[in-house]
Amino acid sequence: MIFVIQHIWTRWTKTARGANAPLKRPRLDEAYRLPRAIPAASAVLHEIRSLENDGFGIEQSLAPVTRKEWTDAQWSHGATLDWHLGKDGAEIVLQSDTSRRQTKWPAFLPSPLFVLRPGETARIDWNGRFRTSVGDSNRSSYYEQHCYWLALTETAEPRLFLDATPRKHVDLRTGIY
Repeated sequence: MIFVIQHIWTRWTKTARGANAPLKRPRLDEAYRLPRAIPAASAVLHEIRSLENDGFGIEQSLAPVTRKEWTDAQWSHGATLDWHLGKDGAEIVLQSDTSRRQTKWPAFLPSPLFVLRPGETARIDWNGRFRTSVGDSNRSSYYEQHCYWLALTETAEPRLFLDATPRKHVDLRTGIY
């Protein structure tokens, strides 16, 4: 079994909001085709990102990922996705960073959020507005939108998420302006 994460996300500031913004923020697709060559690993990350700091170019990467590598890289996001692979499936956990978040979040999320069984797909959507500085030295905000597609599968076909109907869809998106 291989655990596949497709992480689609974007980050922007007030400068990129609205129709008259100097940079146009692209609308990212809800799911993307997986590359044909999936590395042999217990977990693989297909990341699609579009960041204002990079001119909103859409960048894709594919690589094996361990839980430690993933959680170490997630510190800059407003929430952390985590997983625990077991013989019966993958326990999925989502934790929020309350120190910078300015938007509403559920008071309680179960842990695990759900268990992904072999052959299943799931989707988690969330967005938020965040303080640039925790210590109030910079009172400006930035915004993030994330979509995680998750699958526990024998083979990661290119259309895995394009054709999927998720068994579980957790939608934590809220009004962020």
